[in-house]
Order: sequence, then structure tokens, then C-alpha cells
Amino acid sequence: MIDLGPAAAGPQPKNVRRLNAILSQLPAVREQLLVAMEDLAPEFDLQALVAAAKSPDARTRNKVAVIERQYEVLLNWLNEMAARTLAEGVRLNAIEKSSGHPWERLAALGAISKRSAARLQEAMEMRDELGHAYPPAAWRTLHEGVLTLLDELDRYVGGVVEWAQREGIMPTA
Repeated sequence: MIDLGPAAAGPQPKNVRRLNAILSQLPAVREQLLVAMEDLAPEFDLQALVAAAKSPDARTRNKVAVIERQYEVLLNWLNEMAARTLAEGVRLNAIEKSSGHPWERLAALGAISKRSAARLQEAMEMRDELGHAYPPAAWRTLHEGVLTLLDELDRYVGGVVEWAQREGIMPTA
């Protein structure tokens, strides 16, 4: 992933410190999600996920719980990354304050594609549904959400960091 390096002169603003913390933790959480998926089923197919979620064995069900938790953590961090990057841009007068979902705002500013913004927002809504949905819909939702998140993760992080550095919102490494 991307390291923003030490502050050029003096302490970094809170948003940049938090962005650095997120960026430094992303690889480990992503790796944990990938390992959990592989431990469940090498191809991470829906049938294996459903079978594990319905298993009478708690250890097997815990494999699904790890996937769900790491999915939630990654989505929360990507959303926080968007919000803090935008907040820092506003603080620095690099961008104007506006309303809307953070990912839609980043797409409007050219940091990420509209397609990525829509897919990430959909993944976030799927994550929210997991807390309220009942099986088997929740398992299908988790499966689709994880695949969407992993497909967007690197492109999103790279795009946001590169854009924020070009705009002077984040320091360059």
C-alpha cells in the first residue's frame, strides 16, 4: 500500500495522521480477509459460505464471522478515508464543502470513477443489510459484498491517495 511518510515540517493534521494509520493497517486486514476466504473455500464460492454459516460446528461458523468482520472493517476504513480526505481538502481550501455520500463526492472531484463510487456505496449498503438481514439473504449479501470490495480496494486507495497528493491535501511520500 501507500506510505505518506513523515511530516515535511512539523506535526501532521489529525486527518492526515488518521489517514496514515488507515493506510498502514489496510494490508494486514486485507491479508486476513483473503486468508479467511481461502480457509473457508479456495474459490470462495457461495455454496461453501452457506454451508459454513449453517454448520453445527462453531469453528466453521467462525470462519464466516471473520470474513464478515474484516469486510466491515475494510469498508468502514475506506469510508473514513473518503470523509477525512474530503474534510482535509475543505480545511485546506483545496476543495469546496458539499453534501452527498463521500464516495460520490470523490467521484465528482475526479479522484475515483463514478462506477467505483456506486459499487462502494452498494457494498456499504450491503454491509448495513448484514446487520438486519436473515439467512440465506445475508450470506448472499456477504458473498457479493466481499467480491465487490476486493475488486475495488486497490484502485480506490491508489486513486484517492494520488488525487489527494496532486491536490495538496496529503503530503507526498
